[in-house]
Amino acid sequence: MPLDPSYPADQVELIMEDAESKVLLVKDEDTFAKHRYVVKCPVLSVMNILDDALLPEQSAVGWCPPTPNTSCYIIYTSGTTGKPKGMVLEHANMSSFLHHGALYVYKGLGPGSRFLLSSPMTFDMSCGIQFPTLSLGATLILAPKCELLGELELLINTAKVSCLSCHSRNISHTLQGVLLFV
Repeated sequence: MPLDPSYPADQVELIMEDAESKVLLVKDEDTFAKHRYVVKCPVLSVMNILDDALLPEQSAVGWCPPTPNTSCYIIYTSGTTGKPKGMVLEHANMSSFLHHGALYVYKGLGPGSRFLLSSPMTFDMSCGIQFPTLSLGATLILAPKCELLGELELLINTAKVSCLSCHSRNISHTLQGVLLFV
């Protein structure tokens, strides 16, 4: 479940409690520092993920083997109309989604492809990019906020992006040799 560290503390607390989060995986220790009083589960830095001594006990995480009907992923609405709501995706749905995407939507995407995710990971439509990209063996590039078209163009060239999903057709004239999903 993606969680934006720029969310207000009360929203972070509400989402984590509603999702019954067992572990918070962060980029680094400072990522959620301002929320340290509302986060009630172990916080694990990606930088320490390979250190078994720092991982919570398996029983504390509550791991169990997945079945087609168990939850695979949760994404929360922004809560602009009230309380954020969690949308649950089950393993069977994810499997069907990835199979369909591989056959019909993302043909040609695979190892060697570099897909730029230009929207935040907390945006529900980003799931349609993240999961197929990774499941097909392509590289997912997370874009920082690009305020100017020139910054986006520089990022595309520097990161050797081969695929991009964007919400505006007016930037396609600046991109040459990049497969667009608009």
